[in-house]
Amino acid sequence: MRGDSDFDQPAWQPDTVINAGVYQAIQQPAQAVSPPPSDDPQFRRALARLLLRKLTSTLDEIHWLDDELVELTAIVEDVDGYPATRRRGLLRRRGRYATSPLSQALTRPKTDLILLQGQAGSGKSVALRQYATAQLRQIAEGRAPNASLPVYVNLRELHAKPHEITTEVLRRYIMEQTGPRGSADIAAYFTHCFADDLRERKVTLLLDSFDEIPAVLGSATVDAVVAPYVQTVIELVGGGGRCVVASREYKGLRANGWTRLHILGLSPQQQEDFLRRVGLDQHGLALLQPLLTDPRRGFTAEAQNPLSLKLLATYVQAHQALPDRPSTLFADYAALRLRAVLTGAQDVQRRLEDFLARFAFRLTASGGGLSVDERSHQDDLVKVAEEDPGTRVLLIRALSESRILVSSGRRVFFGHRRVQQYFASKYVADHPDAVPPHELATNGRWRETAVTVLQDGAPEATEPLLGALAEVLAAERSDGAVFEWSRAAVHCLELLTAAYQGRPQWPYETVRPLVETLVATAWERGSVSDRKFALDCLPLLSEEARELYIDRAFAGESGWLRTTALRDCATLPTLSPAIRGCIRRLLITMLGQKVSPAEAHAIKADLQRLRGDEDLVRVRRVVERVPVGVVVLSTAYYVVGSAAWDPVLDPWTLVAPVFYFLLPLTLFWFFQSTQPLSYGAYKGRFRRLVEDLLRRWTDTEADKAETNSCLTAISGLAVAVMVIHLMAAGVALSMPDRAAVAVGAVLSLPLAALALLWGPSTLYVVRHNCSGENLGAAGLARMPFTAVRVEEHPIRGMFNGPWLTRALRSLRRRGLGIITAVATGGALIYLTLRFEIVLLICLVPAAVGVVSLIADLVRALLRDLLSRRRVSRAAERGSAGGPAFFSALAELRDTAEAAEYVRLVRGIPRAEPLALDRQALRRYIAGLPETDSELLDQLGRLDEQLRTR
Repeated sequence: MRGDSDFDQPAWQPDTVINAGVYQAIQQPAQAVSPPPSDDPQFRRALARLLLRKLTSTLDEIHWLDDELVELTAIVEDVDGYPATRRRGLLRRRGRYATSPLSQALTRPKTDLILLQGQAGSGKSVALRQYATAQLRQIAEGRAPNASLPVYVNLRELHAKPHEITTEVLRRYIMEQTGPRGSADIAAYFTHCFADDLRERKVTLLLDSFDEIPAVLGSATVDAVVAPYVQTVIELVGGGGRCVVASREYKGLRANGWTRLHILGLSPQQQEDFLRRVGLDQHGLALLQPLLTDPRRGFTAEAQNPLSLKLLATYVQAHQALPDRPSTLFADYAALRLRAVLTGAQDVQRRLEDFLARFAFRLTASGGGLSVDERSHQDDLVKVAEEDPGTRVLLIRALSESRILVSSGRRVFFGHRRVQQYFASKYVADHPDAVPPHELATNGRWRETAVTVLQDGAPEATEPLLGALAEVLAAERSDGAVFEWSRAAVHCLELLTAAYQGRPQWPYETVRPLVETLVATAWERGSVSDRKFALDCLPLLSEEARELYIDRAFAGESGWLRTTALRDCATLPTLSPAIRGCIRRLLITMLGQKVSPAEAHAIKADLQRLRGDEDLVRVRRVVERVPVGVVVLSTAYYVVGSAAWDPVLDPWTLVAPVFYFLLPLTLFWFFQSTQPLSYGAYKGRFRRLVEDLLRRWTDTEADKAETNSCLTAISGLAVAVMVIHLMAAGVALSMPDRAAVAVGAVLSLPLAALALLWGPSTLYVVRHNCSGENLGAAGLARMPFTAVRVEEHPIRGMFNGPWLTRALRSLRRRGLGIITAVATGGALIYLTLRFEIVLLICLVPAAVGVVSLIADLVRALLRDLLSRRRVSRAAERGSAGGPAFFSALAELRDTAEAAEYVRLVRGIPRAEPLALDRQALRRYIAGLPETDSELLDQLGRLDEQLRTR
C-alpha cells in the first residue's frame, strides 16, 4: 500500500505520500501534448524498463505465487489447429482440442485473440505477469529487441459503463494503469504509437480480470453487458493485433472466434514440484499425502489449485498438522498475516477480522466492483477504531503490511478474490439473515459465496441454501417433447458442481434425485449440447448413474461428448472399477482412430489427473504401442519363416508375405474393434465394408463382432499354424540335406504363435483390468499365457459355445465357393510358375498401382481445394445468421463440409452471439441422425454459444 519511488522520470514526482493513512495527490500543472517518441531501439528498451518497474511494483504489493508457480497446463481449443472432422484432406484444417504448457500456448506467434480461463486461484493472473515480466526483461536487456512488447493491465478498476466504453476510453485506462503516473514517455507512446504497434503485433496486450469489471460483476444479464467490452477490445486490437484476456468462465466473455485456453488442475507430479518449490520438506510431503489422495478428507479438488496448495503448504509448515476443512486455510492465512503485525493485540486483531468480513460482504452485495475509493475505506477504519487515533494507525499499518488489502493509490481491494470470498462467506455464515436463501441460490452476485457456504458452512447455513436450490430444480420442466436447460437450472447445477466436485460425501438427499431426473431427461430428449452439460453434472450423480452416462458417452460417435466425459472423470472423488473399465475400453477403441500428436498429449493430460492408484497413462502407452509390437513380431516371423520355407517349396514365396506379415496384422486390426473389448465405434468405411463381408461369409447375424468368438478363431488358427510348422519340420527331416530347414521351421514356431496371439492377448488382458505395474517388459512377453489365466477367456469353455455349429453350417453353405476359390488360385499359381512370367505379373500391377495412387492424390488435392472454397464461400454468406445460415448449410455436399462450415461461422470473432434462432437450430439438430457426429458436435457447440446468460 505504499507509493513507488523508483521511477526516474522528469515529469513525475514521488510526492504522493501516505499521511496518517490518507493518500493526498499533489496537483500537477496541465501539460502540453507530448511529441511523438523516436522510433529507435533505445526508446523501446527504456519503455520496457518503465513497464517492468511498474509491473514489479505490482508484484511486490500482491506478493502471492509468482516465485513458486510451476508450469501450468492448459486445454487449447484452437481456431488454427487440427482438423475438425474425420475427413482426411491433404491440407491442414482447424478446430481440435489439445493441451499445451501454458507458457508455450501464450507465445504462439500466429494466434491473435486468446481467452485464458480457469478457476479462482488457478494461476491466470500470475501466468500473465510471469509472461510479461520475462518478455520485458529480454527487451530491456537487449536480448530480444524485436520481441513483442507485453502490456499487462488489470481491468478491476475499469468503471466505464457498457454504454460509455470506447476504444479511446480503454486506451486511456491502459495508459493510466500501465506506467508511472505523469510519465512523459508513457503518455507520448500511448498517444502516438500504441494503436499502430498493437495492430502491427509489436505489442501484446494482456488484459487481466475481465470478469471483475464492475459493470460485469453487478449484471443480471451477463451477455448483454459483456458484449460492448468485447467489441471494444476487438476494435482496439484491430485486424492482426494480439491480445490475451484472462477471466473466470463464470461471467467471462464468450470465446467466439478466440483461441480458448482453459487451465487444468495440477497433476500429482505438478503438485509435488510445487510443494518443493514453496519449501516443504520430505516430512511435510509425507504428512500432506493423505489430503492429496484421499477424497474423503475434502481437499483433493482444492489441492489441484495452486493458491489453495500454497496455503496448504503454509499451514503445514506453521502447525506441523493438517487442517480439518478448506476454509481453515484462509482463516489461518489471515490470522498469520495479522498476527505477524499485531503482536499481542488480540482485541485489535479480532476487530480487524470482523471489519474484513463486513468489508468483503459490502463489496459483494454492492455489485459495483471489487474495490472502494480510498477515502471511503479510511472512514470505515475510523469507525472500527472508535475515534482512537492510536488504534486507527495500528489498523492501517496492519492492513498495509499484511497485504490482505492492497491499495492502488485511489482504490482499495483484497489482494486476491478468493480471500474476499472467504470473508464474505464467513459473514453470511455468521449472519444467516444477511442474504435470503433464494437470493443466495439464484443471484449470480453471490455465486462464489454460496459455493463456499456449501463447502464449509454449518448445517444451519447449508440446509436452507440446499432447500432453495432444490426448489429451483423442482420447477424445471422435464415433461415436454424436447428438453432444454433453463438459465436458472444451469446456474444452480454449476453452483452445486463447483461446491461438491471431488467430494464423496455431501448432503445430497434433497438434491440428487432432482438432478438425476433432469440429467436422464436431457440425455433422452435433449440435443448434444444438453448432453454435454449433463456430463458436467457427473459429480452430483450416484455411482451407478455416473457409470451409465460415461459408458454412453464413450460408446457414442460424438468426439465432443467423449472428450468431455473423460475430462469430467477427473472431477469425481473416486473411479469405480466399472468406470476404469470404460476408460480402458475407450483407449482400445481409439486405436482404430487416427489421433494427432496434440490430441494424444491432451488425452495423456486428462489421464494424469484421474484419481486412483491405477496408472492409466502407462496403460494407454502400452495400448498405443501394441500395433508396433505386432508389426515387429510379424516381420521377425517373415524373416525367419522365409529362410525356413523357401528352400522347400518355391511357390510359397508368392504367398509368404501375405501369410507371414499381413495375416497377423489383419486379424489384430479386426480383433481390436470387437465388443466388449472396445466400443466398436469410430470406424472407417473400409472397416465397415470388411466386417459386412465377414458377417455374410461367417453367417453371423449380429451387428458387432464378439470378442470371445474372434479370440477363439485366432487361437484355433495359431494352433493350426503351429501344427503346419511341425509337419513341415517332419517332412524336411525325411529329405536329404534339409536338416537346417527343419531347424528353421521349429525355431519359427514360437514366432508364429506370438505374431498371431500376442497383440489380441495384450488388448484382452488390458481390457480385463490388468494393473499398469504388470505391463513391464517381462509382463508383456508372457501376455498369451496371462490372457489364458483370465477367467473369461474363451479357451476355458471353447467347446461349450455355439461357434463350432456355426462354423460347420457356414462351411456347408460356402464350401463349394471356397473349393472353387482355392482351385482357381492354385491354377493361377501353377500357370505363373510354369511359364516363368512372375516378374511381369508382379511389375504390371505395381505400375498400375503407382499410377492409380498418383491420380488419387491429385484428385484428393483438387477435391480438397474445391471443398475449402465451397465452405469458405458458404461461411461468408452464413455468418450473417438467420435464414442465410441454414440456406448456406443446405448447399454443402456432405456432413464433413457442413461441420467445417459451422466451425468457421462459429469461429468468427464477434462481441455478440450469432444472430440465429436457437429454437430453429435445435429443431435442425433434432432431425440429424446420430451418425453425423462431427456435424452434431459443431452444431452443439454453436447451440451452447447461443444459450443466454
